[in-house]
Amino acid sequence: MPNLLPYALVLALWGFWTVPLVFSGPDQNVSAPSPQPSFEADLLRIDGNRYVVKDVAGVERQIQVGKDTEMFGQAKVGDRIQLWVQPNGHAQTILIVRSEVP
Repeated sequence: MPNLLPYALVLALWGFWTVPLVFSGPDQNVSAPSPQPSFEADLLRIDGNRYVVKDVAGVERQIQVGKDTEMFGQAKVGDRIQLWVQPNGHAQTILIVRSEVP
């Protein structure tokens, strides 16, 4: 009987070491997606469901706007807007920062 004690101890330690790995699951170590980055830009043109904007670095971008885009106000050409854009170029949220007076 005393000869089984080292084997039982090794088996118990192995069980304690592997149980958390089994219960953690494959998705436990995957980080949650980060929120979409936002940026400010001047609205240059509206072409149907596409906004052409120029960000503060001077880069022009084409942003897709759809029915699922959350709009805070009616943006017009010349407005400064804050955009939250998905990686595929579709606007998630648009907020007017400064409205160009007509």
